[in-house]
Amino acid sequence: MRRLFHAGIVATLLLTTPRASADASPATPPPRLPDFTLGMAARQPLRVGSTSDSFPYGYLGADGKWTGFSADIFDALAREMRLTFQREGMPGRELIDRFRQGEFDLLQSLSQTADREAYTAFSVPFLTLKGAVFVRKNGPVRTLADLHDQPFAVIGVGSIAEKFIRDKNLRVKPIYVGSSDEALRLIEQGRCSAAFVSHLTALSVIDRAGLKNVEMLGETIEGYDIRHCIAVHKGDAQLLARLNEGLAILNRTGEYERIYRKWFNRVDPRFFTREQVIRYVLATLTLALLATLWGLLRQRTLRKRIAGQAAELAEKESLLSALYKNIPTGMCVLETRPEGRFVLSLNPQAELTLGLPAPSTTGRPLSELALPPALAALLAKILQRPAIVGEILREEFRLGETRQHLLVTLVPLAPSSQGFPRLCVLTEDITRRRQLDEEIAQSRRLRAIGELVGGIAHEFNNLLTPAMLKIGEIQADWTADTRLQTEIGLIQRVVIRSSELTHRLLAFGRKSSAHLETASLATLAASCLELLRQTIDRRIVLESSIPPALPPLQINATDLHQALLNLLLNARDTLTDKLALRPDGWTPRIQILVTPLPPEALDAPAGHTRPTLGWQRLTLRDNGQGMAPDVRERIFEPFFTTKGVGHGSGLGLATVWHTVTESGGHITVESIPGEGTAFHLVLPVNPAPSPASPIAKETPSAPTSPRRIFIAEDEELIAQTLVTILRRAGHHVDHAPDGSLAWERIQDKLPDHDLLIFDINMPGLDGIELSRRVRASTRYTGKILIISGRLSPAEKDALTEIGVDAMLPKPFTMDQFRTTVNTLCATAPVSA
Repeated sequence: MRRLFHAGIVATLLLTTPRASADASPATPPPRLPDFTLGMAARQPLRVGSTSDSFPYGYLGADGKWTGFSADIFDALAREMRLTFQREGMPGRELIDRFRQGEFDLLQSLSQTADREAYTAFSVPFLTLKGAVFVRKNGPVRTLADLHDQPFAVIGVGSIAEKFIRDKNLRVKPIYVGSSDEALRLIEQGRCSAAFVSHLTALSVIDRAGLKNVEMLGETIEGYDIRHCIAVHKGDAQLLARLNEGLAILNRTGEYERIYRKWFNRVDPRFFTREQVIRYVLATLTLALLATLWGLLRQRTLRKRIAGQAAELAEKESLLSALYKNIPTGMCVLETRPEGRFVLSLNPQAELTLGLPAPSTTGRPLSELALPPALAALLAKILQRPAIVGEILREEFRLGETRQHLLVTLVPLAPSSQGFPRLCVLTEDITRRRQLDEEIAQSRRLRAIGELVGGIAHEFNNLLTPAMLKIGEIQADWTADTRLQTEIGLIQRVVIRSSELTHRLLAFGRKSSAHLETASLATLAASCLELLRQTIDRRIVLESSIPPALPPLQINATDLHQALLNLLLNARDTLTDKLALRPDGWTPRIQILVTPLPPEALDAPAGHTRPTLGWQRLTLRDNGQGMAPDVRERIFEPFFTTKGVGHGSGLGLATVWHTVTESGGHITVESIPGEGTAFHLVLPVNPAPSPASPIAKETPSAPTSPRRIFIAEDEELIAQTLVTILRRAGHHVDHAPDGSLAWERIQDKLPDHDLLIFDINMPGLDGIELSRRVRASTRYTGKILIISGRLSPAEKDALTEIGVDAMLPKPFTMDQFRTTVNTLCATAPVSA
């Protein structure tokens, strides 16, 4: 029966995986551990620790060599697994301390306990023993209750003996020893009354040492098995796997049984008497009969359960198959054999990425597949990486030929049954994602530049406003001076051109208002082409392909017309420059192509909704000189130009970008140096809004009586000019240079004013806050006029909600200012 017991233990435990304690934590600092990342060949010879005082497992023999059951087991294992090692022996307590400090790669034998699992990984147990209490013959201990207050030998701190004492609530006097041999000799000498030792170990020591005064107390104690394992450092999974494999081989070949008989046959002979055989046979037959009856009763239930599990397995297999076939990530499983790498599996997405059909690829060597050169080089580079099971490698690559961005993930798999390494290669095409990232980064950069440009344009407007007002004032006062009128008209044209420039700057900075109207892209493109024909070299071929029945767009037609014309003029210029080089066999060409797209073809930019009627993509392509990558990245920046001084302001393409993005569209550029450039403008198509009822316009007349007007403006030149104009018109005017001072002056005199004129950006309180405070007062019934060099859409919405009567953008002329003031004063009630 004990023969069956031991053989069953080894067979069962070789199927057991090591446990890891979830809540154990080492009480000492982390030891210096071996470099687990090195392969086994690089780490040999292994440093093996052996006890010098633990008979019959590890001790120094009479011949001066390390021997014992554990030593023989490890020697046989090392031969099977081709491991080289150096063994060093020492007492058990010192051995464990030096192992924790990293001086050994493994211990050839260590009993497995929960405390030790905090810093140790254990192999499957190669020997499991029953614990028992051994006492002195004719001594004071005859039962477990007699152990109270008795000297008790404990083999090691954290051992199974300590657990036994705690579980049984024994009040003993512990004496810590280093080995079973030492514990049993103390009992023999009468210095200890008892010890908790595995029965097989104790019987072996008693037989070898000839101890006559030691015996086992009762039978072995269930629940206190002592498991002898090979111990490695926690985390050394590679070495642990080799050791478990070696133990399994020893058990399968019978080598383990031979070593067991060598060391334990005297104390565990494994022979049976005739009466024992009969008794065991009868018991076995009885159990077999009961098992057969139980099996018959459970057969129908098991069949049903098996059928249910088979259906569940088939459903999961179907789900995994559908996922494998439809997942948008390419999956390819490779197996490394001595003759090369072979493709084991390929899903449809991987077929698209690799350009290979699965039926002709599966089972073939990777080197024989007709992969694109760039992809073949990429795979070769990827597969050079060392693959370790449990470690996932992820890297992004760019294919130069196709300009694809691929995210490649390597997932090492368990080896095949023949021991060949396997690897899963996951590929995901992230080209569109990277393009979107680049577009977002460019958009953010251009918007940041736009904010800066808008601020500069605002300052220009503050300078141009008094100039335009003074020009109007001079023209009104000196109408009879012809020469002066001529000269001042020249200055006026320069100021107007400057104001147009600031308007374009503000448009780029997203500070201008967009006037939406119904416009036909086909009509605008045809109009631009007709204009271009008048100024183009006759050698340049103009081609267009525009569907005639395209739905109209809701866009600022003037801005779009200017954008298209800018692109055509740029194309004309690059072709003209290339013509000067006189290339042979080359025909300069400009092509315009318009294509309708469905709504789901593209996502709407941030802050916009997807168009309900789809998109219209206009592609303007030339075969001119093209652009270098560094130029292509900056073409939408304001003031950036590749043209000579005086030949370009650098605002043309910046305005194009603003026009397209402000309308909720996309703009992309493709360009190859020496071959040409293509601009793609994708514009949203939305239904036209319902027409509003026309509002009759009346020509404002000057107020019949002087009005009281208050101006809050921090720019002194503008304030002085406005005050002069209004006072010459007969009005009573007060002025404050900032918002806080303005509120102090008017908050108690609001009913005395007919019109309040506020700048939007001022120190202290701004124009929005001033307007909000004024409208919050029920005592003011007059009008509010806002003047500003730039107004964002959010600011306009806030002013409209407050109830501002008019907004006048800077720079404005004297006539525009007078007309606005007259209109507001004519409708305002006369102040008290």
